[in-house]
Amino acid sequence: MSLGSTLLPSRLHERLQVERWYVHEFIRKEAIPLMKPGMMVLDAGSGHEHEQYLRRELLATGATLHTCDFSPGPGVDFTADVSALPFDTGTYDIVLSTQVLEHVQDPKKVVSEMARVLKPGGHLFLTTPQSSPLHNLPWNYFNFTNLGLRLLFDAAGLQILKEQAQGGHFALLAYNLHWTIRFIQRSALPPLLKKPLEFIGRIVFGLVLKVPLLWLDQWDKEPLNTQGWNILGQKPPHDEHS
Repeated sequence: MSLGSTLLPSRLHERLQVERWYVHEFIRKEAIPLMKPGMMVLDAGSGHEHEQYLRRELLATGATLHTCDFSPGPGVDFTADVSALPFDTGTYDIVLSTQVLEHVQDPKKVVSEMARVLKPGGHLFLTTPQSSPLHNLPWNYFNFTNLGLRLLFDAAGLQILKEQAQGGHFALLAYNLHWTIRFIQRSALPPLLKKPLEFIGRIVFGLVLKVPLLWLDQWDKEPLNTQGWNILGQKPPHDEHS
C-alpha cells in the first residue's frame, strides 16, 4: 500500500497517479457517456483484470464489453494479437486502446485493424505515451507525437474528433520524479542507503513536489512536452470499406 493511498482521500490519491489519471479521465469524460445498453465495446490490449482499472465503470453502462489481449488470463475474453483481431468487420460501436500502441511492432496495422472492426460511425479512443521510461520489456517499441498519430489515423480512414495532451511540462516533471522512486528501487545502491532514499523519495517526489507541479501545469497552454496523447477518432458513417 502506497503512502498516498493511506493518507489521502481516494479521489485525490487517484489524481496524483499522473501516469493513469489523464487516461482515465479521457475515457470517463469522452467514452463512457457514449456507451449505452445494446452497444458493443472492445478493449483492445486490455491486460488482465487487475489492470482493467475502469472495468466496473465500463460494465455499469450496460454495454457489452469484450476484452482482448495477447496474453490469456483473468478478465481476458479473447486471446489475440491486436494486429490481427479475430472479429468481423464492423462489429463494434466503440474500441478502446489505452497505453497499448507503444507495445506493438506495427502501429499502422494495429490502428487499421481497430478501425476495421468499428461499425460505420463508430469511435476509437486511443491513448499512448510520447515520453515514457522503458517498461514491459522487451515489448516497448515506440513513443508517439500527436503529429505521428494523425498520420496513423488518416491512413486508417479515421477522422480525428479530439486530440488531448496527457498533461504538460510540469505534469511530465511530476511523472519523472515519481519514477525516480522506482529507479532507486532498481539501483545497485547499498541497502542501508537505498531504504532511506526510497522513503524520502516517496514523501518528496510522490507527494510534496507533485502537488505544486500539477497545480502549475494548468498554465501550460501549449503542451509540447507531455506524457502522451489521447485521441478520439471516428469511422465515417458510411464507410465504403465496411
